[in-house]
Amino acid sequence: MSRSTADVRWLTFRLKNGQSIGPDQLKDGWVIAAETRHCGVRRESIEGSGVVYALYGPSDLPSPRRAELRMRDFLMRSGYTFTMGTLGG
Repeated sequence: MSRSTADVRWLTFRLKNGQSIGPDQLKDGWVIAAETRHCGVRRESIEGSGVVYALYGPSDLPSPRRAELRMRDFLMRSGYTFTMGTLGG
């Protein structure tokens, strides 16, 4: 992930215990949701709290709210149970 093109942490989410998503599937979903290839994903372990998935994109993301809604839809259609928080913009 390049800091110059994917420098804002737009979304974070947690999956239900026992669920996980691979980096390629996650990145593919985020690229489509964000409507840009200039994005990155990260899986972060938080001691005592499990795993958080972080989604990064450019500071000039075309439509952050639409990207969030599309990402929620992607996760739901893929069968995931999740909680999501926004951080960016």
